[in-house]
Amino acid sequence: MAERTRARSNPLRAIAHGLQNALEMTRLGRHTDADRTPFEVVHAERVYRLRRYPCPAGSVPRVAPGERGEGAVLLIPPLMLTSEIYDMAPDISVVRALIARGIEPWIVDFGAPEAQEGGMERTLDDHIRAVDDAVTRVREATGRDVHLTGYSQGGMFAYQAAAYRRSEGLRSVITFGSPVDIHRNLPNIDAGVAAEVFRAARAALDAPLDKVEGLPGYLTSTGFKLLSARKEVQQVVEFIRLLNDRQALERRAIRRRFLGGEGFVAWPGPALRTFIDEFVVHNRLASGGFVIDGRALTLADIRCPVLYFVGTRDSIAQPPSVRAIRRAAPNADLHEVPLKAGHFGLVIGSRANGVSWPAVAEWVRWIDGRGPRPRALAYETRRLEEPDEAAFDEVRLDFKLFYDAATDVLSGVWGVLGGLTKAIGDRVDAVRYQVDRLQMLSELGPDTPVGIARALAEQAQRIPERTFFLWHGRAFSYADADRRVDAVVRGFIDRGVRPGARVGVCMQSRPSYLSAMVALIRLGAVPVLMGSGLSAESIAQVLSEAGAGTLVIDPERVDRCAPLAGGDDRDGVDVLVLGGGGDARSLDDGVFDMESIDPAAVALPDWYEPNPGVARDLAMIYATVGRSGGLRLAQVTHGRWAFSAYGAAGACTLSPDDTVYCCLPLHHPAGTLVSVSGALVGGARLALAPRFDAHTFWGDVRRCGASVVFYAGEMLRPLIDAPASAADQSHPVRLFAGSGLRPDVWRGLVDRFAPAGVLELYASTEHHAVLANASGEKVGSVGRPLPGSAPVGLVRYDLERGAPAVDMDGRLERVRAGEVGALVAKVDPAREAEVVTRERVVEDAFAPGDAWFVTRDLMRRDPDGDYFFVDRASDVLRTPDGVVFSRKLEAVVHSRPEVALAAAYSVAIDGRGAEKVVVALVLRSGRDFEPRGLFDALRTELSDGQLPAFVRVLEAIPMTEGYRPIKSALRDERRPAQWAGQTFRLDLPRATYRPHSARKKTPSAKKAAPKKARPRKA
Repeated sequence: MAERTRARSNPLRAIAHGLQNALEMTRLGRHTDADRTPFEVVHAERVYRLRRYPCPAGSVPRVAPGERGEGAVLLIPPLMLTSEIYDMAPDISVVRALIARGIEPWIVDFGAPEAQEGGMERTLDDHIRAVDDAVTRVREATGRDVHLTGYSQGGMFAYQAAAYRRSEGLRSVITFGSPVDIHRNLPNIDAGVAAEVFRAARAALDAPLDKVEGLPGYLTSTGFKLLSARKEVQQVVEFIRLLNDRQALERRAIRRRFLGGEGFVAWPGPALRTFIDEFVVHNRLASGGFVIDGRALTLADIRCPVLYFVGTRDSIAQPPSVRAIRRAAPNADLHEVPLKAGHFGLVIGSRANGVSWPAVAEWVRWIDGRGPRPRALAYETRRLEEPDEAAFDEVRLDFKLFYDAATDVLSGVWGVLGGLTKAIGDRVDAVRYQVDRLQMLSELGPDTPVGIARALAEQAQRIPERTFFLWHGRAFSYADADRRVDAVVRGFIDRGVRPGARVGVCMQSRPSYLSAMVALIRLGAVPVLMGSGLSAESIAQVLSEAGAGTLVIDPERVDRCAPLAGGDDRDGVDVLVLGGGGDARSLDDGVFDMESIDPAAVALPDWYEPNPGVARDLAMIYATVGRSGGLRLAQVTHGRWAFSAYGAAGACTLSPDDTVYCCLPLHHPAGTLVSVSGALVGGARLALAPRFDAHTFWGDVRRCGASVVFYAGEMLRPLIDAPASAADQSHPVRLFAGSGLRPDVWRGLVDRFAPAGVLELYASTEHHAVLANASGEKVGSVGRPLPGSAPVGLVRYDLERGAPAVDMDGRLERVRAGEVGALVAKVDPAREAEVVTRERVVEDAFAPGDAWFVTRDLMRRDPDGDYFFVDRASDVLRTPDGVVFSRKLEAVVHSRPEVALAAAYSVAIDGRGAEKVVVALVLRSGRDFEPRGLFDALRTELSDGQLPAFVRVLEAIPMTEGYRPIKSALRDERRPAQWAGQTFRLDLPRATYRPHSARKKTPSAKKAAPKKARPRKA
């Protein structure tokens, strides 16, 4: 201080001091060495060293045995910066600031990868595992849980490690300028456009990134300088101004050298590629579903308190991208500290010294129950000026640095895209990913090689290491799936399965189901897909009707299916067990364990040709339980598979950014043809779930980062019936897609789980018509035919005859807009052989030589050309006042707040007379049936003669595997006296429904009631 005063009073002396300092800087390249805080390395391994900065004796409060002490603070640096970011100089040292407040800091030191053996081969998983290991070691050393703290990307590591550990052993997570939604880091650009920009950038850098060993430290440092030329000039001017002030120059030199390159280290290539793919392009930190160590994770798994600092002047991690933690971690107790600082100013400088680190110390004591709530949580930042802070306040490093530094391909693109709207962004996505799909469908001919097995092989060759599907939180790549399929193919060959053979598959929804199905198709055989709940008799019936001589099952179905196996003394089928691991297991005679086969020991025969199927060939057979309650076999060709798969991918605009959540049964067409196959050809990740469970649904969706959820029928109704939650809109889902969604559920999903939308589809295994409500604007509409769909129309339908009406010339009659008619789909002559139900094809339907398939699905078309599903012809109800569409009646019943599920049907009571309309319903939990309320609701929509004669209140309604009520099971019950549950009968004079108490006409009912015995006298 005295030296500075003397220099100011004597200009010549100041010049002399300046020249001396300048000569020393020129000769040595630096003025002084940094004064580092002493530390000890308590653990060292290949990826990191664990540093401990001990506090002076007596500065840490003593903790009595069994008493909860203060949590340890573990600091994580960003990958591209050295750990000295936390101990750069005495006056701005983070570790000294914490020690001064009685908190012992620990640091994860990743070192300089370029200077360490194997350092440039590190993966992102290596770094997360290192942080996880460090947390464990700090807990063991201190006996205390950890406050996991990270700056910039180090904070992203903290989030990921916390999710990886499910918050175990963590008191809290503390982050500084750590972006969660990187797509919101581009200023003035819509998130949808940003996603497309990042994808384009990644595609442009695909080849360079695959070849580069990593991002050198000097390149990152240069990027800082290039992106902040103004600050670089300011530093030079400030340096010259301070030449005569040795102490200020020493402080400035340390900062200058750090930013000049000493503080930057290389970014290993594998870690860089994963970071860009997972967290920049696909933005999975925000959506969930990022994969660490083979596990799919989500920030929703963080359940400990989180303190995050936001730099309101931060141009590197902009506030919207940092604040996205609010949506990404709905189960955490979140607290924000906004700070008028840039990216470096959050952790270094006067603002950090005056706000950040005092707030951290107060936070630690508050969370540990040893102090009051931190003042900074309700803090309005004061303007704290310090000349030296200029070097850290506005240094710019956007994530596009990594692209700009490697290529100028994005030059000027930001300004152009800045004004684009979200609609344009959506259309960019749609066009990009649909062109190839539409071209594929337009060029599809009868002899085109196509199929699910071929698609998997192509993806495994193109993107082998990319994740294909997630199962129970584990990730499996395309290469993993393809290798498993090839191994199962060898197993089938070993057991005598040949091309053209029909093989039954009866398993729970699991990866082995897909492996068996795809392996059979790759072999040229035909899988016969059936549900795991079928009885042995039903399985035998399916195998017989399909002509299958082999059955593949999972271990859970061995006891049920063993009697179907053939043996020395009985006829039967070959029963093969697949899945459950390769451990030896004892099986019944005639049941063979395919896991015991060594694929490497099976030689492929000369006749084997992988993926031989063409569009006209039969690909698979579905055995499902229909709404009539009976088994139904539906044959699907490779061409129909392609149309369903590419149609679903196109309608949902699936891209590699998406994760498709499939909880539909894999033996159901909606499960494999739409969900699985759409994800496969769309390049999206597939998250498989064994079944739909409303209680675990949102946890699963957040964990895998599902952006598209496929549904069927009434599957999603429990979601809107569940109690409202504060986390209802904190989820990654952008789209619910499927078929059979009723308008009330549709509205409930959109209103409650915004911004998620709904895409209602209509398709069938029997024809090539696919309709989709792509905009989602008209609730209840199935939309219009997709490009490439078979032409469709609506014709008059005779409900009494169960056939389409014809005019005087025998032609089908089209209905006008607004009228109800049966949907018909034109049969392509090239695909005519694929039509299964020939009796429903009408020849010369509208013109000589044409052929149309009659679906028996009743619809109406509005003046805009959008189609609305009305009812199945078989479900239409006959009443004294004319027909009533069952779905209209059910919609009224569903409008009642006490009703959870309803099904309307008609039945001849006691088997006599005209059929009566009956409504079966299930009540919501804790609600009572309100007969008068239901009557009033029905009376507003129906005439007296159309009102249901009976209302049944049941515990449950039987459902198909596609989540639709099985009305045949209800129709089979014709005697109200024997109906389960409560029954109410229409009482029109009293305008209500009253309890029905029909007397049972049985012999016992005619007998007189026994007299009560008189009590004996004592």
